Amino acid sequence: MRANLFRLLASVVFWGVPFFIEGNSLAFPLGEAEMDRLVKGEVVVRGEPDGDRKNGRVEAAILIDAPAEPIWKLINDCRQTPQFIPGLKSCRILRQDEIGDLIEHRMKISSLLPEVKYVFQAEYQRYRRIDFKRISGDLKEFEGSWVLEGVDRGKPQTLVVYSVFLDAGSLLPQWAMQLLLRQDLPEILLSLRKRISSLSRE
Repeated sequence: MRANLFRLLASVVFWGVPFFIEGNSLAFPLGEAEMDRLVKGEVVVRGEPDGDRKNGRVEAAILIDAPAEPIWKLINDCRQTPQFIPGLKSCRILRQDEIGDLIEHRMKISSLLPEVKYVFQAEYQRYRRIDFKRISGDLKEFEGSWVLEGVDRGKPQTLVVYSVFLDAGSLLPQWAMQLLLRQDLPEILLSLRKRISSLSRE
């Protein structure tokens, strides 16, 4: 997790306001320019090589004006996830145990492709992290994580990082899949922030 570098970057000051991250479990370290963009309300997104894969994960980060708990609950609510994940037609929990949840998704990746169905295992670190990995279904590979980090800027905020590697196999070339993810992840995070804001007003 490159913890030492992250600790150095986590205490940068913006506009005279200290920006402190409570943990160090992000999928990638953030530079000053990226942190500045987050504070301005933007989404930071980039691809990162993953091992020997030609194209690796796509990762996106956003800063949300809320503590981690309501964000965590929304991300893990199968009834609400189709509202902020583009193309997600249904979400169903197949099994729950002490390890985590077995979840089935039906997804329309693209208007040009048929709907796909896949099952994945989700494992949890409560209010901090969700790791998921494909078990079966139409996708060749699907894995990634949600990371939630508390931010101290004088009010409750959470830095949310969504990281995904998706291989649709013969349905879509990997370069096209990565391009779609780079478009979709910011939309997911912006929709998540909008939904959290709406819930807080309710």
